[in-house]
Amino acid sequence: MKKYLYILSLIAFTAFFFTQCDSEDNLMTGDAKEGGLMDIITPSLNYVVGNSGEYKFTVKVYQGPDKITKMKFYKSFYSVLDDTVKGKPWSNEVLETTLDVTNMETHQMISPGYSYAALIKNLTLNGKALPANDGNLSIGDAFYFRVVSETTGGREVEQAVKVKMTVATRFAGKYKPIAAEYYRIGVPTYYLADWPSEVTVESVDAITYKMTDFEPFLGNTLYFQIDAAGKITYPEKWKDVAQIINDQPIITCEGSPVDMITVHCATSNKIVKDDINGRDQLHQSYGYYTPGSGPRTFYQVLEKIVE
Repeated sequence: MKKYLYILSLIAFTAFFFTQCDSEDNLMTGDAKEGGLMDIITPSLNYVVGNSGEYKFTVKVYQGPDKITKMKFYKSFYSVLDDTVKGKPWSNEVLETTLDVTNMETHQMISPGYSYAALIKNLTLNGKALPANDGNLSIGDAFYFRVVSETTGGREVEQAVKVKMTVATRFAGKYKPIAAEYYRIGVPTYYLADWPSEVTVESVDAITYKMTDFEPFLGNTLYFQIDAAGKITYPEKWKDVAQIINDQPIITCEGSPVDMITVHCATSNKIVKDDINGRDQLHQSYGYYTPGSGPRTFYQVLEKIVE
């Protein structure tokens, strides 16, 4: 009986021993017990098209017996379009930044600020440089930073998590109309109370947006574009299909100024940014022309809903 209990105890101890070893070796980097571990505090960021600012991320440095002395940031780029069309979605990878770590205690460090020019520098995709204008990127494209630490013991430890900066647009989201007018042959017909209480603006690409069910008639879809200066324009066609409102081609302030005199063209078709509260505004004037009758014109101011 004693021999049987001894064998059971030995089996239990052996299982416990190997469980502990397995647990210790399955840390984030496999080297955390020796040093070299860093934690990416901000692993996911949005790169907003048209934002001229710089983007930074934060890293927490855990100092173990083998101290971290340097951080290396390797950058690359991923293309949604090339993934779906060409099958070669990744750029080359380059060493962007090396930072010296002088603090030998556990602490946080902030990366340098990366502008768009800095992000695309030295990167190529399928043999070509990345677009000089971020408006030529696609929604869902992303810049990646791979983080590697260098220690006093001469080791290099790659962190399991990469920093991802996804290309996004600022002006997509839900909006509420705060001013609205509709004129039928120059006669005011509908006002703010006739507009839907909420309008959804969707991103189509880096500069193009669309709205559906956005005015009193509902059922219409409108494509518009916002350039780097904040000007709103309306393409006559989208993907070779004419823009139609209430079964008629769209008219604009630029193309039909005489027909659009009622809808504030001089002060419209622009964005008004709110960098403090995020309540950006879209000021828009557009319309359509009914043959044998005359123009129907819209003016609206949409304010972004901040949740």
